[in-house]
Amino acid sequence: MLDMKKTLYVAAILSAAIAGYAADASAQSADELLSQGREAFLDYRFDEAARLYAQAQKKAKRSDEFFADKYDTYRRQLNDAENFLNRVEKIVVIDSITVPRREFFKAYRLPASAGSVRGAEALPGRRADFDDSIDYVFTNEEGDYKLWAQPDTTGYMHLVEASRLTDGSWSEATPLSEELSEDCDAIYPFMMADGVTLYYADNGENSIGGYDIMVATRDAADGSFLQPSNLGFPYNSPYDDYLLAIDELNGVGWWATDRNQLDDELTVYVYVTNDLRTNYSPDEDDVLSFARIDDYIATQPEDADYDELLETIRSIDPDARAKRPEFTFAASKGRIFHRYDELPDEKARAAMKRYQQGLQELNRAEADLSAKRREYGDSRSSRLGNEIRQAEIKIEKTRTEISRLRSEVHKALR
Repeated sequence: MLDMKKTLYVAAILSAAIAGYAADASAQSADELLSQGREAFLDYRFDEAARLYAQAQKKAKRSDEFFADKYDTYRRQLNDAENFLNRVEKIVVIDSITVPRREFFKAYRLPASAGSVRGAEALPGRRADFDDSIDYVFTNEEGDYKLWAQPDTTGYMHLVEASRLTDGSWSEATPLSEELSEDCDAIYPFMMADGVTLYYADNGENSIGGYDIMVATRDAADGSFLQPSNLGFPYNSPYDDYLLAIDELNGVGWWATDRNQLDDELTVYVYVTNDLRTNYSPDEDDVLSFARIDDYIATQPEDADYDELLETIRSIDPDARAKRPEFTFAASKGRIFHRYDELPDEKARAAMKRYQQGLQELNRAEADLSAKRREYGDSRSSRLGNEIRQAEIKIEKTRTEISRLRSEVHKALR
């Protein structure tokens, strides 16, 4: 009898609570319910968000187009997030770094083989007419290809690329495919060493909120990109997520997020890359926690030790390539130049490029002559003797040309 009374008491309390909630809901406007649903969504309470969105839609006026647009966006993002929850990638996160939002990418410890991620100082030719909104540039390993985002005529940020020409100058910035930034902002590109796999972030229709990390594949034949796809959970969240960069040499990846809401700071996660994607089962008890990365240590296998890998990563100097000399040239007034970006203008860079190409041609010619002389020592053929004389003549002409090219460089550096 006592248990029956307790059951009836609990049922009464629940009934009252439900009735009270219904009364509260009926007193709220469509906008208020929609906002509450959005708050639930941002907290990954997707079922509650769906219920509140449905209540908001019922109360909304059909003539309210502003509400309808916002509702459609929120509902689409919720649908996408629920779908992503069914295929959360199983990754091992080995580090979580809190960094200032400004120039956060400087925390990425990438080896030269992965390219470099730097600020506006890495823009090609250090052009002075670039918009000051540009704060990030990707450069490939060879240093002859760059990617960044800059505003277009509509005000959206779109991705552009430039390549170094044979004379040492840079091509004009060329927009990438429109599919990557149609009616949205596209930022923080990272191109894999294969030259076809591009990671970037945008806040368009494929996003579940804020910026999401996308991947797109380039057609090597015509340079166009296939339709980009959202990486889903755990890389993306209802907040801003961007700049996924991969270090293939050490098998790790990096990405940044503000999902932890740390004022003017971001969280940078470091994870072990997978050769093939493996997803958590949707029935996994902690799948939501893994999607949010509530505790990155929980993603690691029991008794796993990543200290050696972390030590390797932390020992990488991301500025090593920038410090490595591309050449050594002693100019007047005791000046010594080591890199093209140290030269004052495009004229000087073009002159230096021609001079360096001349030196390379001379080195090849001298190596070829040495090989012929060794071969002649064994065979003493008249054919080889004639080739050696022709090679010597060519080398003398090349040296004369190099002397002229060196003078051009000095003249350009005055």
